[in-house]
Amino acid sequence: MKITGTRVELRDWTVADDPRVRSLLDPARPWHLTNGPYFGPPTAESMGAMRAGILALAAMDEADRPDPRGMLAVVDRSDGTLVGAVTWYWESRETDWRRLGIGIHDEAYWGRGLATEAMALWTTYLFDATDALRLDFATYSGNEGMIGVGRRLGFVEEGRFRKARRWSGGVHDSVVMGALREEWDTRRAAWPATGP
Repeated sequence: MKITGTRVELRDWTVADDPRVRSLLDPARPWHLTNGPYFGPPTAESMGAMRAGILALAAMDEADRPDPRGMLAVVDRSDGTLVGAVTWYWESRETDWRRLGIGIHDEAYWGRGLATEAMALWTTYLFDATDALRLDFATYSGNEGMIGVGRRLGFVEEGRFRKARRWSGGVHDSVVMGALREEWDTRRAAWPATGP
């Protein structure tokens, strides 16, 4: 599967991605400092388990891959470099509540708008591939980049749990931002994709 935007492409993982995946998941990479850092630093074991999951997806036959996809690679179209991933998971399967994730894991690609476009493509794909009424993501007030992505895409701040995260000598809010299907339908024309 490939979803092509202006600056990024979302695509299935391939076995050939392994060296780059290993590099991007290095526990020393700066992206770990904003990705739920209050849960503690990543370990080689936890990143190894994530890598194994990605490689398992890469090795699947096309017919066996999940529909809708649960995770796709994010590739910078300007140079073909794998730079991150988009994901979703069940916040509550029983109530059909899906939660999104995006990570640009190579810090050399930060600040270029890649995360915003990748999240727009991913949101459109998931609304098209499911009958979800809403999609959201959760972060914390210290992750200004993620909050900025949500604001640029018109996600609504639906919850702010004040002073919820005491971490690293500071206190941060927990933040949830969401989009309803009908809201996204009015915005999606601004984020075209050629489709899967």
